[in-house]
Amino acid sequence: MDTMALLLSDTYKQTHDRMYPEGLTKLVSYWVPRKSMFRDTDKMIFFGLQAFIKEYLIEYFQKNFFEADESEIVSMYTKYMNIQIGSENYDLEKISALHRLGYLPLEIRALPEGTKVNMGVPCIELTNTHPEFAWLTQWIECILQVELWKTCCHATVANMYREAADAYYEKTVECVNPSMAMADFGMRGMSCMQESIRTSAAWLLSFDKTSTIPALCYIDKMYHADCGKNRIGLGAVSTEHSVMGANYSVDGDEVTFVKKLLTKLYPDTSFSMVSDTYDYWNMVNHVLPQCRDEIMNHNGKLLVRPDSGDIIDISVKTVQRLWELFGGTVNSKGYKVLDDHIGIIYGDGCTLERVKEIWRQLEELKFAANCITFGVGAFCFTAMFEEESMVVLTRDTFGIAMKASYGVIDGREYFIYKDPKTDTDQLKKSHKGCCRVYCENGEFKCQDQLYGMSDDTLLETVYKDGKLQKEETFIQIRERIHNSIH
Repeated sequence: MDTMALLLSDTYKQTHDRMYPEGLTKLVSYWVPRKSMFRDTDKMIFFGLQAFIKEYLIEYFQKNFFEADESEIVSMYTKYMNIQIGSENYDLEKISALHRLGYLPLEIRALPEGTKVNMGVPCIELTNTHPEFAWLTQWIECILQVELWKTCCHATVANMYREAADAYYEKTVECVNPSMAMADFGMRGMSCMQESIRTSAAWLLSFDKTSTIPALCYIDKMYHADCGKNRIGLGAVSTEHSVMGANYSVDGDEVTFVKKLLTKLYPDTSFSMVSDTYDYWNMVNHVLPQCRDEIMNHNGKLLVRPDSGDIIDISVKTVQRLWELFGGTVNSKGYKVLDDHIGIIYGDGCTLERVKEIWRQLEELKFAANCITFGVGAFCFTAMFEEESMVVLTRDTFGIAMKASYGVIDGREYFIYKDPKTDTDQLKKSHKGCCRVYCENGEFKCQDQLYGMSDDTLLETVYKDGKLQKEETFIQIRERIHNSIH
């Protein structure tokens, strides 16, 4: 994308500089999750700001604004704003003045990424650092929102899956490693490549496995993840239906290709094999037993992969049947573990409720949770079921908003706020004045109605005047999530 940077907004942001009171030299705004749509999750994981700063406020603005010729910037801005609202309804001077300044005169203070934030508590504080550019504080809202809400939502959802894995692995698994319990299978189900990358990056805060390759490049660049060293972003060899069908059309059976996978193609590698191209239970009950010797002599694990049907019923019955066919061991916690050469992975319809129910039923049958792994994505990265209701993941899932709350006009300080009388739930009531974020009894809280930005706050400067001021690694953010109070 090479759109001129100052055009990265919705229409009305381009007119507000004219509408602010004359003499406005300072504007302070806050980015806040206001209310959770989830019944049992009232905290949001804050994630994505460092990547946004690097990608947009530094790299994108430098390339598509400050390094471009001023006449080119003005020409492009004029062309598209004339189409949008007409030449008499916007001002060009702000564009030229910012270009001549040579950097974005903003300061961003924020909570550390990976923080589990209570509703109503600001994650980000933004203000201008140059008196002529107070309008820029709220102008940045559009690109900030579109880039951040989804990474926060998906980091939170991934953590909900991780908490379920933690609970069942702690109870039933001997060598507890819940980070390998699930993988991101969501790439092709996202709306675009950028969304799939960011969604997977958020997922990898809670798990080590993904099938979205470019997510590794992204977190290495934006968060110094060092994926190779830290074993983050692990994938897996896996068949698909075209592979199974093509070989069946040549061989006339499924046995031949299964044996080929085990002995010739991947003799020393674990792999998953989609198994319902034709008749899933025939594969489990008849094909696999014919390949028993090859499976047990294979230097790796064959993961049977159902891809349709009732996920709960099929998962539980498959684990039971594989135990009957291939056996296993009983761990020190008293739960059965399938033989290391065989297992199951389900990658279709793995909602959190279904995954929990599968683990619950396996626990009742005295099977360890690591007898099965899951691939999560597509629908599950778009909506979540809670009992009989469904929560669609949008900016409104946590009611995220960015509002101005403090200004300096002609040297005088003013509180800026909204408090709609028709908003009986007070969801849209904003903070008034500057805010101080603090922690009390393990909960984040906010004190507002302050004159001037507080020094006694958990919001730390991460960006100022075109430069990143604080940088954290992916591992640091991961550890913050998993060491925090749930």
